[in-house]
Order: sequence, then C-alpha cells, then structure tokens
Amino acid sequence: MTVKQVRRTKNKAPTRMKRFSRHSFGVRNRSPWRRMISHAVHQFHENDLFTSAAAMSYFGLLTLFPALLLLLALSNRIAAGNQMVHHIVQVYPGSSKFLQDTIRSLSGIGTEVMITCGVIVLWAGSWVFSVVERALNRIWGTTPRTFLHGRALTLGMIGIAGLLLSVSVLATSVLVGLQEIAGRLSPRQLENYRFLASVGSLFWQVVFALFSLLVTVALFALVYRFMPNAHVTLRDTIPGSVIAGLLWEGAKYLFAWSLNYFHYDQIYGSVGAVVAVLTWGYVSSLVLLFGAQLTGVFHREHMEHPLAAPVVNVPSASFS
Repeated sequence: MTVKQVRRTKNKAPTRMKRFSRHSFGVRNRSPWRRMISHAVHQFHENDLFTSAAAMSYFGLLTLFPALLLLLALSNRIAAGNQMVHHIVQVYPGSSKFLQDTIRSLSGIGTEVMITCGVIVLWAGSWVFSVVERALNRIWGTTPRTFLHGRALTLGMIGIAGLLLSVSVLATSVLVGLQEIAGRLSPRQLENYRFLASVGSLFWQVVFALFSLLVTVALFALVYRFMPNAHVTLRDTIPGSVIAGLLWEGAKYLFAWSLNYFHYDQIYGSVGAVVAVLTWGYVSSLVLLFGAQLTGVFHREHMEHPLAAPVVNVPSASFS
C-alpha cells in the first residue's frame, strides 16, 4: 500500500464517523450522554411529570374496562375483536387472567351499557391524551392549544391508537400464520431452510419481541410528534421513542418478575389486581413521559440554552 492510499484510508474514517454521528439520528445536543440523561432526569422532576403520570394512569384505568367491553362486544361480529382484547390484556403483566375473567363475567350486557361504555372511553381516553399534551407542552416550553383544538387532537389520537392496534393485530396474525406454516414443514423441506431449523422457536420469539418493540416505538413517536404544540419532526422523535420503547419492554418483564415478591392481593385484598393494573399504568406513563423529556433534551443544541417561550403566534421547538 502506497503512502497516498494510507492517507486516503485515514481520511475516510472520520468521514464515516460523521455519517453515523448522533446528529444523523436526530440528536442535536452536543453535550456528553451522561450529562444529557442527568439533565433529563432533573427536568423530569422540575416539570412535575410524576403528577402527570399519576393522572394518566387514573384516566387510563377508567378507560380500560369500558374499552375491553366494547372490544368484547365487537368480537361477536368480527373475529379480530378477540385478538384485540388479547393484545390489550397482554400489555398488563401479571394481570392478564384477572382482566380476562372480569371482562368475561360482564359480557352479557345490553345496548344501553355499551353506549355508556363508548361515552366513557371517549371522555376518559381524551383526558389521557389531554394530560399528555399539557405535559409535553411544559417539556417544550410552549403554550397550550385552544380547548376545541386540543379536544379534536386528543380524539384523533384515540383513533390513531385504535388504528395502530388494528394493524398490530393484523401483522401478528400474519406472523402466527407463518409460524404455523413453518411448524408443519417436513424434515426434508427444512433442509432448504437450515437457519430456521437450527434456531427453532428462538427465532420466532425474537421476531415477536422485535415486532412488539416496533409497535411501542411507533406509538411513542406519534405521541411525541403530534401532541406538543410545537414544530417537532419525526426525526426528532426517533431517539427518545426508541429509548422509551426499550425501557418500556424492559420494565414490562421487570414488573412481571416483581409481582412474585410484592403480593398485592395480600396487602389490598380483593382489589389487589386492580392496584397492580393501576401501578403498571403509572409505570408505563412514567416511561412515556421520560421519553418525551429525553426528546426535548436531545433537540436542544446546547444544554445552557434556556427554554424560551415562543415569541410568535406559531410555536416553535427550536432552542438553538
């Protein structure tokens, strides 16, 4: 190798590093990672997001059971209804059986109760996203929307969440079908797919875990993109939503493990399962809001820049 070739190789290395810098993934902040995380934790406390998470978990609990009843009624007409109920129940680790048994015991209800459930879902569900909107506006330092504009946005987010759930159910059905087809392959046919034969069920466990993570990240990214009253691009939301998605998936397994040592039924009696559902809702809300706080910190080019209020009628999320 000549001297010129060695110099070219050395010059290409920094270029490649620049291409894969933090800025290319939507992180504009130039501070060290440890300082950014520390600042996000401090701002999380300053913005009183613990209280917002508590409000989200309360309204989320009010929304949960009426929404499951509506989906159970829908399952009598659409086969995907049962799968939607199963997906929502699986989000609550350690409480799946309790939720399924409770919903099944309330399945024989009339039309008037269904209408009431629909009203509660729209009312309480809109308040969940309303609390999220106010919390994210504090994070970005922007003013809240008007009442009608804010309510229209929250109802739209309910629809988007329902659409994302439907797509998730459809995609999961496709993956389950592919898994069943792969399971029916003969040993002779598996010779053409040696990788699939070697990994076996582990392959499908990884596929379902990655798909679950993808759905979680997509939901967080939509919330971080549309809920704050500021100009936030989809690229800005990716780092925070990915970190929050990983935290949420990890917290789900950690919470399920902790239920073996924290016996809610012995402390709270017959309402212990409800307390467990409420607690997991609070943990999930904390993760979602912490991801939003990280997104706000990542967006700022310098940590020292204050969160300036918007000076024009159209709010902006630019801090540089």
